Amino acid sequence: MADFKIRRATAKDIGVLVEHRHKMFEDMTDATADELKVQDASYRVWAREMMKKKLLHGYIAQTKDGTPAASGCVWLREVQPSPGRPAARVPYVLSVYTVPEFRRNGLASMVVEEAMAWAKREGYHKIVLHASTVGRKVYTKLGWKRGREMEFYFE
Repeated sequence: MADFKIRRATAKDIGVLVEHRHKMFEDMTDATADELKVQDASYRVWAREMMKKKLLHGYIAQTKDGTPAASGCVWLREVQPSPGRPAARVPYVLSVYTVPEFRRNGLASMVVEEAMAWAKREGYHKIVLHASTVGRKVYTKLGWKRGREMEFYFE
């Protein structure tokens, strides 16, 4: 891992974040090229707006020469207050992706650990995410536990 460093993404990195999210969905879903194109455009606008509001924090793991090798974000997702959680925002990790030739170097873990450290420094007591089947291994090794959320898809 000494050959990589992690840094905070800026608005100039939106293109990298969009590209990595696109490739993540290519790997995880059977989305069509048209669906991904629409998603890319929407995410670009959304991510830029969330960064301006300081509600989205991106992280990029890069090589010594500055090549983006992995990335991910933490979004301060608005939620309703509940017992033990009077705050109306919860940090939510999303779009963690590692470029194939850089996989197996611990980069996804580095990105997630950076997001976790940020959330802890900011005083949050919980951080959440939805894991892909492949991602579960990464998160489990970092101490994440599966939660109670269920899903239902309408046809």
